[in-house]
Amino acid sequence: MGLGIKSPRTWSTAVANGRDKYKFTVDGAPFGTDDKILDGSQVREAADKAPASDFVLIQIVSGSARSVGLQDEVTLDAKHPATFLSFDSDRVFNFTLDERGWEWGAATISAADLRLHAQIDADRELVLDSDADTVIAPDGQIDLEGKGVERVRTREAKTVTIKVNGRPRVVDKRRHTYREIAAIAYPNPDFENFNYTTTYLHGVDGAEGDLVEGESIAVKNGMVFNVRRSDKS
Repeated sequence: MGLGIKSPRTWSTAVANGRDKYKFTVDGAPFGTDDKILDGSQVREAADKAPASDFVLIQIVSGSARSVGLQDEVTLDAKHPATFLSFDSDRVFNFTLDERGWEWGAATISAADLRLHAQIDADRELVLDSDADTVIAPDGQIDLEGKGVERVRTREAKTVTIKVNGRPRVVDKRRHTYREIAAIAYPNPDFENFNYTTTYLHGVDGAEGDLVEGESIAVKNGMVFNVRRSDKS
């Protein structure tokens, strides 16, 4: 079987010229071939991962990940480019995410990478089953070297991160009142002597506007509040 691998190039050029029936990426770099079936060594060769046996190759498939051995065959789809990641490693690490098996080529995986490759919605949080339901921070990572298979699951987030006057704040995922938002911006607010003018952006369903006395609002990740205090006198 001829490999037919072409040199890396941008996606737009490849599509515009109608070249290469099958597309795939390795570590984000695009490649093309006319062959529907490749083996693991050919994918490594295309990405200049040599010697091939020095690298673990992981394929991201439907929000999961599996290792691809040197002789393992991969069937490419002309409509959906395949995604591969390579690791300079001789070991495959295993864990589960929502009871689905995952394989990885490093001893740790960051929460950001797991969210990206598993396509986890921002309103769900990652939890370690093996550590008393410990929530994994957005900038955290998961250690895969421990005994047994690490179990990770997702659940609806109980908190969200908002920005108040430019500073990120972690708050409960619920409706928050005008006074509660003012108190985040100005601890121990004095509502008798001061007015608090509050505007918000990037709310639920893209909502934006003003939050006034007597009102409350549902918060979401990335929501932005600007609060200004003025003297009533």
